[in-house]
Amino acid sequence: MASAPEQIERFIERYKTFAQENSEVRLRQLTSGFGQVRAALEALADLDRHSQHELASRFNLFRVLGVETLERQTHSAFLAELFRPNGTHGQGHLFLEVFLQYCWNRFESFPRLDSSIETAHWDVDCEKPVYEGQLDIVVEAPELKFLMVLENKIGAREQKDQIGRYQSWLGRQRYDRRVLIYLTPDGRRATTAAGEDYFCLSYAEDVVAWLQSALPNVKAPRVREAVTQYRDLIRVLFP
Repeated sequence: MASAPEQIERFIERYKTFAQENSEVRLRQLTSGFGQVRAALEALADLDRHSQHELASRFNLFRVLGVETLERQTHSAFLAELFRPNGTHGQGHLFLEVFLQYCWNRFESFPRLDSSIETAHWDVDCEKPVYEGQLDIVVEAPELKFLMVLENKIGAREQKDQIGRYQSWLGRQRYDRRVLIYLTPDGRRATTAAGEDYFCLSYAEDVVAWLQSALPNVKAPRVREAVTQYRDLIRVLFP
């Protein structure tokens, strides 16, 4: 009969053998699982490549050109062009009409028109210089006595008394219906307002909702795609 030390030594040897064999089994199982995961990931990658080839859902012209955050050159310019009934989008009064209808539904006190917007001539200016500053977007229809100023704030801070100065300018204009809109990513209140009425709109909610409402009636495919890409850009920039 083996001595106690020999028995202990044999036990240790058998334990080492068992541990090594068990470790090899678990390693084989683990690497087998890795293979299954890799196969699944490769299948997903193939599916994504096929989807991007067919739909290119990640492609956005504004982001490709690196202009997605430019307040004046991108956002003010694009919105002003949509507001223009004679704009190159070719959709007539569609975007302006849907925007006004959205504001009438959103704000009970938003000035309403006495007749259809199609009965009047509309002027839309971008970066209009006045004594009180530079107005981002100005939309007016003298025949309907309607004047709307849209102050666009994405990254820049308000200047000294800026909104108050714009309210003062607007109040001196000979229009029965005057509107000042303060547009920001989240619809925050202005810090430089003088107390007069103005309306807050957000990119994240209001601009997206406006464009979404207009899109089903856009006839030109290239315009529909451009507006869709702009809407998607806003959703990414201002979630």
